[in-house]
Amino acid sequence: MTGKAFIWDLDGTLLDSYGVIVSSLRRTLEELGVPMEEDEIRRRATEGSVSDVISCASAATGRAFSDIKGRYSELSGGRYLEITAMPHAREALEETAALGAIHFVYTHRGATTAPVLKNLGLDRYFKEVVSSLNGFPRKPAPDALLYLLEKHRLDRDRVFYVGDRTLDVDCARNAGVRSVLYSPSGAGTADYVIRDLLDVRAIAEE
Repeated sequence: MTGKAFIWDLDGTLLDSYGVIVSSLRRTLEELGVPMEEDEIRRRATEGSVSDVISCASAATGRAFSDIKGRYSELSGGRYLEITAMPHAREALEETAALGAIHFVYTHRGATTAPVLKNLGLDRYFKEVVSSLNGFPRKPAPDALLYLLEKHRLDRDRVFYVGDRTLDVDCARNAGVRSVLYSPSGAGTADYVIRDLLDVRAIAEE
């Protein structure tokens, strides 16, 4: 038994969801008459967050952030069945669990978190899932990770937060746990940079 714990981001890490996210954001902006190319939407959403794009639209139109976010959620929420798992996501969870690792989720995704995980058959791998519905400050604030550390009495030196963005790396650093950056290109800086999700197996075996 490794006694190690992996806390996972979802979008762009375990979930191949950016296609749904970007197209839903684009439609939201089009309805508001806010011009933004799809590549720019993707860049802002992946380097920052969905909220960054919505904040830009709010500033450009004077419309309330909450109203725009609500419309985006309507558009994207109805498409959760289109979301697929990232390559080797299931295998990474299964193989590290077989080595004794335990798994958690911390994501900015909201009400669709549970339905997406259930639809993909991934929900059974996680001891607890923390989403935006829990009300913690957004990344890179460490509050959600600290909550999991305390509640489950996790050894900070054996906890790894796995995500696909600098935001996730910063969140891990702020919580005092190790960062694992999922970057198929190999670009980026973290305690560990993995090109394939199965690479976490080597971390679990250390």
